[in-house]
Amino acid sequence: MNRLHIYGLSALMAFAFVACDNYEEPNPPAQSNTQSTVVKPEDVKFTNDLAADKTYSLDDFNEKGENMLLATLAGPDLGDYYAYKVVGQISSDGFATFAEVPTIIEAANDEKTLYNVSVVPANMQAAYQQAVTKDPDAKKIQIRYALYTASQGAAGSQDAQIGDTFVGPFDFILKPYDPAHVIEPNYYLVGTASDFEVAQAIKLNHEGNQYDNPIFTKVFDVTSGWTWKLIPESTFAAGDYVSANGSEWGPVNPDDDSFAGTLVASTLTDGTYKEANFGVLGETGPYMLTVDMETLTYEFTLAIENLYTPGGSNNWSQTASQMLYTNDYTTYLGMAHLSGEFKFTAKPNWDGPNYGAGAEEGTLSTDGGNISVPADALYWCNVNLETLKYELTGITAVGLIGDATPSGWDASTNLTPSDDFLKWTGTVEMKGAGEYKIRCNDAWVIDFGGDPQNLNFKDNNIPTPGAGTYEVTVDFSILPYTITFTKK
Repeated sequence: MNRLHIYGLSALMAFAFVACDNYEEPNPPAQSNTQSTVVKPEDVKFTNDLAADKTYSLDDFNEKGENMLLATLAGPDLGDYYAYKVVGQISSDGFATFAEVPTIIEAANDEKTLYNVSVVPANMQAAYQQAVTKDPDAKKIQIRYALYTASQGAAGSQDAQIGDTFVGPFDFILKPYDPAHVIEPNYYLVGTASDFEVAQAIKLNHEGNQYDNPIFTKVFDVTSGWTWKLIPESTFAAGDYVSANGSEWGPVNPDDDSFAGTLVASTLTDGTYKEANFGVLGETGPYMLTVDMETLTYEFTLAIENLYTPGGSNNWSQTASQMLYTNDYTTYLGMAHLSGEFKFTAKPNWDGPNYGAGAEEGTLSTDGGNISVPADALYWCNVNLETLKYELTGITAVGLIGDATPSGWDASTNLTPSDDFLKWTGTVEMKGAGEYKIRCNDAWVIDFGGDPQNLNFKDNNIPTPGAGTYEVTVDFSILPYTITFTKK
């Protein structure tokens, strides 16, 4: 049943829309004002023109130079001062998430009592990618509408909603534009790391739909003369190199030694196959390859797993120092006991790269001197290897805070540091309900939560261990950081 009639139901709800499936939504788009509409809901009939079992191809509409017809609105002529306005919304998850579709309303008869409601294909595409997915496969989605009258005056457009609910939702199948190029679900690296064999190709890491997340990554141990290019899932599945368009991807130039650039596909034209180029890197070390298959770009960045902090506090020993950790191979965070001078090093030795003081305060250099600290203390370290900048924050207090602790969320219950500032202990009365976090310096700049045996910076609140008096220890001496409760 496609045609929807709007009747006056004053005994039930004034100005309410009733769809053929009696679907109503209580949350239409916000109105620009609350003025009364110039037309009664019972005088307006709204017909959905989208069939639930039909696939609507945006490419077809675009090729024909046509807009996509959504619905028909029948109602009184509003004259020259007022006009009908329809706001559409599309979703694929019951409108938990949605995007607005800008509609076009055009008179379908001379009396201006019948109107076609349509959308420009490009605008439907944009809304679809925003609310649903960038995947080009056809997908069943829903659309719903809110109707308004709009007036044009000195103060600008004034909108008044006709009724107070959405019309719909209505199901239909949308086929978005074909992509500029196909993105396969997985990509693999061939070259030195795979002995140039497709069967030994190394799969890049990836999460989610490849069109919504076109980023693929992998860390490799690169040696001088390390050769590489990429193959998609289809080539890997074939078990050998394939002479086809897009069966390989590589840098623009043969033997390109660039650490970043554009990817170019293999081609098959008039029976002539041109394979993708190999890249050849001249550096040594751990590097993360990041590939964006939407923009067709790649980048190799140094992928240091941890930074060490040798210096005066540990007799310049990496193995006796604290390590910083990273989630992105760019920013490195962690606690370290520092005194006098120190450096950040990429390895548990001096084989480099090693980072010392740069020319300006807060900057790093691989050929700079040592970094100085003002006091023998525990420091929260924040290092960015891309910008070569760092921040050190002295830690003067570590405590527990939360509704499971004695002072609630208003104040920390502080602990006592060990001689090397790496372990903080104290006796704390914990409550039987509630949560807590570990907070530093009686402020919310540096705090930890998550798993008690794997504390993370700015992670979630931690549930109470239960009612009782505990000897509490927060341990920053080694990764991962931990908090332990020993009941007294």
